[in-house]
Amino acid sequence: MQINSQQKRFVLSLLLSVVIHVLLYTLIDFAHPEKALAQKQPPQVMDVVLLDPEQAAKTKKPPRDAKTIANKSAQGSSQQAKDDTTRVAKAPAVSKNNTKEPTPEPKKPAPSKALAKSEDKRMKTLTKKGSAQDGEVNDQPSKLKNQKVEKSSVPEKVIPLANLMPSSMALSQLSRDFERERRLKQMLSKEADVPINTREAKYAPYAHALVQALEEQWRPGEADYQKYTDSQRRSMMRITIEHNGELGGVEILRPSPVAQINESAVQAIHAAAPFRPLPGSWGLDRVSFYLTFEVVNDRFVFRTM
Repeated sequence: MQINSQQKRFVLSLLLSVVIHVLLYTLIDFAHPEKALAQKQPPQVMDVVLLDPEQAAKTKKPPRDAKTIANKSAQGSSQQAKDDTTRVAKAPAVSKNNTKEPTPEPKKPAPSKALAKSEDKRMKTLTKKGSAQDGEVNDQPSKLKNQKVEKSSVPEKVIPLANLMPSSMALSQLSRDFERERRLKQMLSKEADVPINTREAKYAPYAHALVQALEEQWRPGEADYQKYTDSQRRSMMRITIEHNGELGGVEILRPSPVAQINESAVQAIHAAAPFRPLPGSWGLDRVSFYLTFEVVNDRFVFRTM
């Protein structure tokens, strides 16, 4: 088999590339040598002996030649040093001719007694001022307390009663509103307020029968009625009757100063109950009758509101 020229060229180029790569590797290896990793040495184990601090303090004694050791570390001359090290460090001798005697400082004159007394007075005044200032600081809370007491002791302004009461127009408006609300409540709750001497054909027969029932039961108690005026011998009552004729309630609207009139009127109402049932034509659940028990010339009568 004959080798073609192309195969020869391929083999040569392959060999050349291998040689070139080997040379490059050797050059890089010489240029950047790798450092060997340092081997870690195993830790050294040492025996530790614990000493008692009291025994160590007892056993520790200063050396005998402590003075010579101190002299060795010192600089300059020392008469007690017995080594060559400190003797070399002696300072050169100074001639007496060149030295100058230090000039003595002038003595200060002793303070006189007058100055001493003035200083004492000054100190006393300063201490007095300081105590006075402390007293002022301590008195500040007491002053504040006194001011608070004075402020609280100031009388408050009294508002006149006329300013608190509403005007007559406001009162009339309130009364109208109240009456309107009362009528609305009666319409909604099926209630009615009827005077005892009403002239309405709807309520008059029932009111007349109620008066007769009360007249049969009421007997005023014994009292000296001549001592009292006509208005004092009256007791205004409100009687509420339920739909079935039961007594719903008794209320003394304007009591009489004569207790016998009030007590006898309440007893008569309870004695006359139960009353006739309310007529179904009224369409009401309950009715309240207003009447006044009055004694006139030893006679009892019933009046309207």
